[in-house]
Amino acid sequence: MAALSLGAVLAACGAQGTGTGTSASSGGGGDDGGGGGATTGGGDGSSSSGDFNPTDPGVGGGAPQPLGFTVEPSDLQTIAVAAGQTPPSVSYAAVLMGAPINVGWSVDRGELGAIGAGPASMATFTPKGTTGGLVTVRAGLNGETVERKVLIQLTAAQNGADAAVPAQAQQIPTDPAQLTLGGGVGGVGGEGLGAAVTSEVLLDALQHPASDGQAEKLTFLYPYDGTVWPRGLLAPLLMWRWAHEDADAIQIELRTTSGSFSWRGTFARPEILATTGGPFIRHPIPQDVWTMATDSAGGPTPDGSPDRLTVSLTVAREGQAYGPISQTWTIAPARLSGVIYYNSYGTWLAENHDGAVGGNGRFGGAVLSIKAGDTAPRLVAGGNGDTSQCRVCHSVAADGSRMVVQNGINSYGVSQAYDLTPAGAVEHDLSAAAPFAAVYPDGSLALTQAGELLSLPNSTRRPISGLDDVAYELGTPAFSPDGALVVFNAMYGADADIRKKLFVMKFNAATGAFTDPAVIVDDTGEPEGTRPGWPAFLPDSKSVVFHHQTDPGNEGDDFGDLRTRRGAKAHLAWASADGSGAAVPLAQLNGRDAAGGLYLPSLSAPVEMTCTADETSVGSIDNRHKDDVNMNYEPTVNPVASGGYAWVVFTSRRLYGNAATIPPFCSDPRGVDLVENITTKKLWVAAIDLNAAPGTDPSHPAFYLPAQELLAGNARGYWVLDPCRSEGAACDTGDQCCGGYCQPGADGELVCSNAPPDGRCSQPQERCETAADCCDPTNRCINGFCAVEGPR
Repeated sequence: MAALSLGAVLAACGAQGTGTGTSASSGGGGDDGGGGGATTGGGDGSSSSGDFNPTDPGVGGGAPQPLGFTVEPSDLQTIAVAAGQTPPSVSYAAVLMGAPINVGWSVDRGELGAIGAGPASMATFTPKGTTGGLVTVRAGLNGETVERKVLIQLTAAQNGADAAVPAQAQQIPTDPAQLTLGGGVGGVGGEGLGAAVTSEVLLDALQHPASDGQAEKLTFLYPYDGTVWPRGLLAPLLMWRWAHEDADAIQIELRTTSGSFSWRGTFARPEILATTGGPFIRHPIPQDVWTMATDSAGGPTPDGSPDRLTVSLTVAREGQAYGPISQTWTIAPARLSGVIYYNSYGTWLAENHDGAVGGNGRFGGAVLSIKAGDTAPRLVAGGNGDTSQCRVCHSVAADGSRMVVQNGINSYGVSQAYDLTPAGAVEHDLSAAAPFAAVYPDGSLALTQAGELLSLPNSTRRPISGLDDVAYELGTPAFSPDGALVVFNAMYGADADIRKKLFVMKFNAATGAFTDPAVIVDDTGEPEGTRPGWPAFLPDSKSVVFHHQTDPGNEGDDFGDLRTRRGAKAHLAWASADGSGAAVPLAQLNGRDAAGGLYLPSLSAPVEMTCTADETSVGSIDNRHKDDVNMNYEPTVNPVASGGYAWVVFTSRRLYGNAATIPPFCSDPRGVDLVENITTKKLWVAAIDLNAAPGTDPSHPAFYLPAQELLAGNARGYWVLDPCRSEGAACDTGDQCCGGYCQPGADGELVCSNAPPDGRCSQPQERCETAADCCDPTNRCINGFCAVEGPR
């Protein structure tokens, strides 16, 4: 966790208002409302706090009165800061009737810089030099606050990888085995960072391209234009395609809309390519640069417009450069913390099956985890041995406390519950089979496919009522984040077309009563094989995302399951949890642009590969990836709304740029060599707008989930909270803490707290019961945490 420089809150005898150029007398709330407390930073846990409460030194006793002081300079100050260099500073002076006056000083974004707390008539704001953006300097006295703005413009440049920077050193492979180990180089694959460009001819060419690249068909394969990224993730792998295929050197530029951050990097071929061979067709953004860029973008700007991030790429070959091509991304002003639990049917972290085509002939079925920021997954459930050690079909409690997993002894016949603790997973046998059970948000209950309600971890059966009137085989049920609803795609029940429907019912955890069934999706009358399934609630429990099957594939629909293999096709859609309105595809998530056209890339020529598994040949199914828009399955949703968005995790068989390109259904290690080939069956993440109107598409283009095992087929990811941290433990956001708050400790570092400072309001991703608990009056209280509205 980055250290935060913290100034003093401008505490006063009454509520504080704000001023912009002149003083403001006492007024309402906002971050400074109430007699003291904390002012929040950029939406990701940064704060400034203190307890200075000055009185007017020039006035005697009695109640403080408005003074009308001012602060100079009054206009917007712009500071150019070179990364790694000593930053310049800005000095401010507080004046009353032409004379200096002592006031308290603070800043609203402690992650950008610091100012002496005072009381003093003069104070100096100094940027940290690691993040750009707009910061508000506040001077306060006796309930009055004067605000001044500073725009920090952070700049950086480099030529070649810098191994002296730890974050970049991890992106420089030295052995070919590192290219496919775990999550791949930097957790995203590829060949890592390139060397310095030493040719003056190439350096000049990159500055003066011969053409814009259109004639050479230069285009990005990954990421996608318009992607919404959270902060705190690993840097993405840029992948491109053009007529010349190979490149000698590239130039990457990153720039925010406001100028809060700009960087230029030039790179020659990654040195590992001299050993492995192959073309120079992809390159990561350096991790430290990505951190600076995303921490700078997404914040406030002087004119109030969104501070988006643009990436530009220029490529050079044989002394000529082409481009640049560009994309513009939105950065959500929040970090995604927590753990992703997913299952793999081809992991090399556990070996419990024979028959793999590649490697030593062994592979594993297991549940793996990724902590935000990891570069590789970890084994959670499953191990070496025979099939009895297989653990795959799983469900996880929203609070990250417990997981229910299928045991491989008897297909779906045996299940375990796992207590998920920081020290590791503790296994408990269950008395009933519970594959894909709905786990209650706090991990105390499991609702099985057979409609049984089990207490966890002892699996005592709880009495229920009302469910059998609707269905007695629930498919893939899921509880809402608040625990008051359950959604399921019924398999059996009184309704002849029950498999065509998605149901929501109210649930009372105390009595086990299921009531008020509502059909929220009805595919009755649609073509055979069309049906909804794999539902999950958004954090506010008002909407449901689901897997909308359009083709059951070679297996046919008689089997009844909603498959993701054997040619089965689906897209993701959403619907209101109360059944109002029609279900709508999440078109941009699936791969369509705002005009309805496809933006997902496809292969210019088919991949000539035959892969067999599951008793069918699937090598010829869409071996150019022209139908990737219908290769999206099994959504789940992070229970916390962060940065103004909900975050959907889903399985997809789409191309991962030029890193994973084999046919979409070649994912079983018994049918294809997954040591020599990278399967496209992977986990992806997409942002969903909060407050989206029913009947619209609230989604955005997705991004590849970093750190998942590169040489395995991965599926069914649950992004849940970490097991909560106790009071005093280090934190980044309040949703990591058992008490629900993340506040500055005595040394200024953020630590978990059981209450906001002075019992006041909650910052984004801190605990709330209603929106009134949030410091920012524009925040919503979603699933027990304050949530900001994201940039648009």
